Amino acid sequence: MCDYRDRTVFEGVPVSGGMAVAKLITLTDIDYDVNPRLIEESEVENQITELEVAICKTFIEIYDLKDGFKGLLSEEENRIFEFYNEILDDSCFFEEMKNAIREKKYHADYAIYTCIQKYIDCIQESDNEYIKNRIFDLNDIRRRLIKNINSNGEMNLDEINSSHIVAVKELNPIIAGILSKKDVRGVIAQEGAGYFTHASIILKSVGIPTIGGINYKEISKYQNRDVVLDCNKGIVIVNPNSTEIHSYSEKLKNIDSIENIDYFDPAVTTDGHKICLYASISSLKEFNIARKANFDGIGLVRTESIFMNYSKVPDEKRQFAVYLKMAKAMKNRMVVIRTVDLGEDKILDTFDFYKSTSESIARGIKRSLENKDELALQMRSIIRANVCGNIGITFPMVTSAEEIREVKKIIRGIENEEKANNEDCKSLKIGAFIETISAVNDIENIMLEVDFINIGTNDLLYQFCGLNRNCSAVLKDNYLEPEFVKTVKKCVDCAKENGKPVVLCGEMASDPLSLIILLGLGVKDFSITLGSFYDIYDVIRKTSLKEAAKIAEMAVQSKSMEEVKEILYHSSLLST
Repeated sequence: MCDYRDRTVFEGVPVSGGMAVAKLITLTDIDYDVNPRLIEESEVENQITELEVAICKTFIEIYDLKDGFKGLLSEEENRIFEFYNEILDDSCFFEEMKNAIREKKYHADYAIYTCIQKYIDCIQESDNEYIKNRIFDLNDIRRRLIKNINSNGEMNLDEINSSHIVAVKELNPIIAGILSKKDVRGVIAQEGAGYFTHASIILKSVGIPTIGGINYKEISKYQNRDVVLDCNKGIVIVNPNSTEIHSYSEKLKNIDSIENIDYFDPAVTTDGHKICLYASISSLKEFNIARKANFDGIGLVRTESIFMNYSKVPDEKRQFAVYLKMAKAMKNRMVVIRTVDLGEDKILDTFDFYKSTSESIARGIKRSLENKDELALQMRSIIRANVCGNIGITFPMVTSAEEIREVKKIIRGIENEEKANNEDCKSLKIGAFIETISAVNDIENIMLEVDFINIGTNDLLYQFCGLNRNCSAVLKDNYLEPEFVKTVKKCVDCAKENGKPVVLCGEMASDPLSLIILLGLGVKDFSITLGSFYDIYDVIRKTSLKEAAKIAEMAVQSKSMEEVKEILYHSSLLST
């Protein structure tokens, strides 16, 4: 017989670093029952009215939630509400539900359930991980609509506060936003906490430790018990002993919100090597936090988040104002601006799920070259702002050196025009995001055309996993696949040989375990999310570069990801 006072350890899949000690509270999972009984003809109009009322109620809920998140989520993260609104405002989609009521004589709740399930089934057959993440959003919309028809109970959100670690059955972006606003200590989820899901990205952006793959029914039995959440080890300890509570509490004493940092000592390894930490940002709020702390610079400005706030591309005056503010505020510290990357993961096509994933939308540099006027406008804005700072420009989704040569002609042409009017105009440093297999294959030629490279590990892992049956892009452990490590190493070695800086970006740069491998490969510049700062900073200051190099060499020669993890876990670097 189980004693719920006994110490119990759950193993899960961490989607962030960090740790927390707090009381456990479970977020009530509201199950909904739908009525499959067919209705009479006389009930049809009444059921259609119930559907329309439910849509209106859900619209109001989403509007209130979006309004409540102002100032908390970045512009890009707030984009999720547009997806919800586009679905709720999709007349064709809701006409399907009305037809199911009229023609099939379904109850309104059953019409909602079956129509949305059709799209969920379609998504599940897709090989596109970005689109698959929408399943959790659709489930949440379905749950809200049916709740507003049947007047089911509400989640126990009022009981949750900043003293809790929260367990949820299915994590979605709106729940993640609410828990972020409540500043909970940590989040434990059964589903929805994939490494690249929108919900996980929201929680990571505000530094809330999050772990997935934990059985909700089992963990719920320990309501109000003391819990340790250790995402660095991938475990949840329920009823920890006094020694564990003291040990974790001491570690947490030194951790404060990144927003409160005015200064931190340089990130230096135990054997005296300075590692540069740059901030990856998606909003002006994040920029201001990074500027206030003494980050070495801004390693990634995602300019598509600026574009998403407008119905059309912002004009030169608006863009120049944003870039100039950044350049002046950072003074001589580097600011790397990534050109707009509006691709299928960022453009919301609502229910166009039947579109073949091979019919991919032009992304990154390819899209820029297809829209040269838009590209020239952005380049001119950045070139003008560079007079007052130290700006580098980098292009996403590069596939060949020829693409870089083409954009360089445009940039140099604009620079020549500007220099004729302003003798202080400086040449931009030009970089390329290496995040496609094609770019890796052409890395030697690309390196001849650029001043620096960024390695974008998120998209690169997606492409790598698409060619490797043993790899899943939704698990961060796959960064440790020996073949993927070799792929990164090839790019780093080429940059070294050409004397060009390499900045490591993406979730791999923000993962403490992967960091040791990357340091060992010779990467000394990292662009990290603000929420991962403490974990990364701590690992660097405890790491010997010499020891990390030995581990990286063994990782490259390993036969499997499991073997690499064993090497890491048994190294002296993870013993503290």
